[in-house]
Amino acid sequence: MSTISSIINPSACLIKSGPLIKSNYSVKSVSRSFGLKSRNSSSFRASAMAAAVYKVKLIGPDGEEQEFEAHGDEYILDAAENAGIDLPYSCRAGSCCTCAGHLVSGEVDQSEGSFLIDDQMEKGYILTCISYPKSDCVVYTHKEEDLH
Repeated sequence: MSTISSIINPSACLIKSGPLIKSNYSVKSVSRSFGLKSRNSSSFRASAMAAAVYKVKLIGPDGEEQEFEAHGDEYILDAAENAGIDLPYSCRAGSCCTCAGHLVSGEVDQSEGSFLIDDQMEKGYILTCISYPKSDCVVYTHKEEDLH
């Protein structure tokens, strides 16, 4: 019969601290560089910059056009759903092509995706689940089959 035992070494649990590092930056100057504004010398508040709003036109497989507004910090798929438009999707992470569309006008940021290859993106294919509009856009939807 074997036994398992454990030993706790209290010295391994100690946190060692080094010398304090002085900085030439004040809380106020660092806060300003991050867009925080001072009400007075002791309190700061974030200045909320509203994201730009773009018009997105979706053209379905039957030619039906649907248009809605999307914020530049909102995925096209989410904005479409918020506008009552149903689009295909599966992973919502940019790792499949169920939500694929073909961007024919405008610009998107889909840097969070991992499924599409450079050649497909150069041809205008996007994944609506991870694409942020960066201008007004026109997208043909239901393009999963085009990618196989």
